[in-house]
Amino acid sequence: MVYAGFWRRFAALILDAIFVWVICMLLIIPWFITPLCIIIGGVYRVVFETSPLRATPGKALMKMAVVKTNGSALTVQDSIIRMAVSFLSSALLCAGYLMALFTEKKQTLHDFVSDTVVINETFAENNFWQIFVAQSKVIFGRGSHPLSENEAPKATHQSLEELYNLHQKGILTDDEYRMKKEEYLRRL
Repeated sequence: MVYAGFWRRFAALILDAIFVWVICMLLIIPWFITPLCIIIGGVYRVVFETSPLRATPGKALMKMAVVKTNGSALTVQDSIIRMAVSFLSSALLCAGYLMALFTEKKQTLHDFVSDTVVINETFAENNFWQIFVAQSKVIFGRGSHPLSENEAPKATHQSLEELYNLHQKGILTDDEYRMKKEEYLRRL
């Protein structure tokens, strides 16, 4: 797995802060109602991190995605925990963020708590913009989240090819790949 570096993550954080600021300005929220903008920022992160994009627009533009350490997508609960603990990462003089400079998987405090990693990812340009538009509609209340109860995906089993691709990307370690492959073959 190729983990995203500290400075790319920092750049993505700045881009996302700008995007949230623009959203707040479009909604004409005065600067003195900062808690409302914080809530909008939280919804923004959760909606995008749990989307098929697996990244906020800032992360996607920096070619990164957020996944669980086992390579699976985040649930709404995972994203909420990650977002809530990120406030603690900031409150500790940003020490929670600086941890990414010293950990093997470049994880921050909120990554450790939510069992996530930020990985390098490439996106098909058309797919990126389609998802971005759909998720923006969710934020502005004009669409439904793809993981809502009505549209929850059916549980599917990963194919050997998907497992191999996750292993090649470095999302699965050799041991994890071997275990999941054996589990898959037992189900056949």
